[in-house]
Amino acid sequence: MTTPPINARFAALVLGVDSHGLAAVRALNQAGVPTYALDKDTSLPGARSNQFRRLFSTPSFEAADLLPVLRQVRQQLSAYDEVALMAMNDRQVEVIGRHQAAVTADYRVAWIDQADTILRLQRKNELETHSRQHGLNYPRTVQFDSPGDANLAMSMRFPMIIKPVRPLSSFKTQMAANPADLDRWLQRYQADLPILGQEFIAGDDRAIYFGALLLERGRLLFGMTGRKLASYPPSRGQTTVAETVDEPQVLQLTQQFFAGLRLSGPVSLELKRAPDGSFWVIEPTVGRTDFWVGLCIGAGFNQPLMEFQLATGQPVTMPTRTEGCTWYDSERDPTAYPRLALNNRCLRPLNHRQVFSYLHSSDWRPAIHAVGRRLRSVVLWSF
Repeated sequence: MTTPPINARFAALVLGVDSHGLAAVRALNQAGVPTYALDKDTSLPGARSNQFRRLFSTPSFEAADLLPVLRQVRQQLSAYDEVALMAMNDRQVEVIGRHQAAVTADYRVAWIDQADTILRLQRKNELETHSRQHGLNYPRTVQFDSPGDANLAMSMRFPMIIKPVRPLSSFKTQMAANPADLDRWLQRYQADLPILGQEFIAGDDRAIYFGALLLERGRLLFGMTGRKLASYPPSRGQTTVAETVDEPQVLQLTQQFFAGLRLSGPVSLELKRAPDGSFWVIEPTVGRTDFWVGLCIGAGFNQPLMEFQLATGQPVTMPTRTEGCTWYDSERDPTAYPRLALNNRCLRPLNHRQVFSYLHSSDWRPAIHAVGRRLRSVVLWSF
């Protein structure tokens, strides 16, 4: 893509330097954006990056800690007319959305004018109604409000996926093989109630697809599709390997899900293809890029840059083309690439460009630090 000159009066503050935040920092910096970062853990490999101008610290990303730190950081960035604030996880999005007046006094957020819609779509108990209203398949679902509610699933088909209604609770998903298993999980996670139970759609990780969009007041600026190749835990966890694919139906269903909402910024939708070929909504990501944003960036779809430009009112840089890409979360699964390379008997699996969460030709220190941390953990574990 051809990037227009970046206005030096504008800067970006990325909330986090985990592998997700690091991908955004690199994408912004290499496009010429003055980029800063904020994290509670300055020991992360991403904290060693040479791609941000300064790493600020916060005690936590909870509102009580984050909001005053954001105020202080903005005072230190007073040389800039506008600073775009870019969330990297759902809790950050929730804090920004619930405290939008305080945040927007200092920062620009691409999606803030539709914060209520963003907060609504974050709650998983809203998704069944929304999906069906938009003509999409959604797995049969039941909500458990107390630890003794397992009997509500008597008519449901097992195995069942359970997930908390509120984002970033103490667990992401679990699998209940039978009613007794479900009762055990509800007792264990009662602090995370309410919890949703969904009938499991058959298929492994490779049956999970996603559409990634960049919207401006509901208008599609650009979109692409991909699918999981692996996740942890398998079939129900966070993506660890993903590839770009050409799936027009996934792109169309993703647009259909977000139709009429007038959202701005990056959004995505995860869908699962059932054995009969039908697609079923798993969950959306709103208010931020997804954890696998490195896949989009590597393919030529620079979502962080486009989000920054929307937030600060600048012309948006449109991708001129995209290329095949395979992305690896080498933080959670450092053996993913060698396994795939061995299975495909080549160093360029799937004939795609290979992108890694830490390894980067102009930013070596995060990868070196990540390898060092991994080696230390192996040595300590062996003793």
